[in-house]
Amino acid sequence: MNRRLLCVALVFCIAYTGAACDQFKKLTATNIKDIVDRPRDYENKEVTIYGTVTDAASILVVKYFVLRDSTGSIRVITDRTLPKTGEQLSVTGYVESIEIGPERWVVIREKTAKPSS
Repeated sequence: MNRRLLCVALVFCIAYTGAACDQFKKLTATNIKDIVDRPRDYENKEVTIYGTVTDAASILVVKYFVLRDSTGSIRVITDRTLPKTGEQLSVTGYVESIEIGPERWVVIREKTAKPSS
């Protein structure tokens, strides 16, 4: 009986820790609206954002997805596999402004893990 109770407690702790980590990511993330409204304050600085993927695309050699939080949305340029629409995730990267034809996009260039040597 004690072993079963220990297993239930362990499962509960793991689930609670996962939910707490998710809440911590939300609380510590930079609001997307702040970045979009004042891109010069964040340009070339590392930021972390948290939100839901609403779109993903691969155009020629550029892969990006759109991440939305409760304040707005922003494009994230990545070298990794594109996430699925609806996926919630945290992204760390650098704020950049890029020109796409006549459009100017404020984007996050996702920081990628360096391969170990």
